[in-house]
Amino acid sequence: MSSVSIPQKQWREFLQEFSRRHHGWLVTVETHDLETAEDVASRFLPLQSITLDLEDEKNPRINVTVRSDEKEIRQILFRPSEVVLYRSARGDEEAVRVVSINTSTTIRFRVATSPELVDGVA
Repeated sequence: MSSVSIPQKQWREFLQEFSRRHHGWLVTVETHDLETAEDVASRFLPLQSITLDLEDEKNPRINVTVRSDEKEIRQILFRPSEVVLYRSARGDEEAVRVVSINTSTTIRFRVATSPELVDGVA
């Protein structure tokens, strides 16, 4: 697995494009609390979006939205400091990790594959 750190100035565009490519894909949201070392993971749910929210310039956030039945579930990552893309040995996107004020959160696909191979199937 390889990783690419996304420069902060590219976060908005990167997250929009990532969300567009992977909308509806099954993901688990894995959160590691940096202070308590507690780990929590969701079940696999369809990804709706990952977005950068700069409404409050002093407290930016990244919103991760998944769907469970008819409900949207949003996890808000306050004051992000790092966004990293992970790729498989074949180059397929496997996960995105966001380090925020108190957590390291990884949005991981159930299956890493090329978006072209699952176009309309996810």
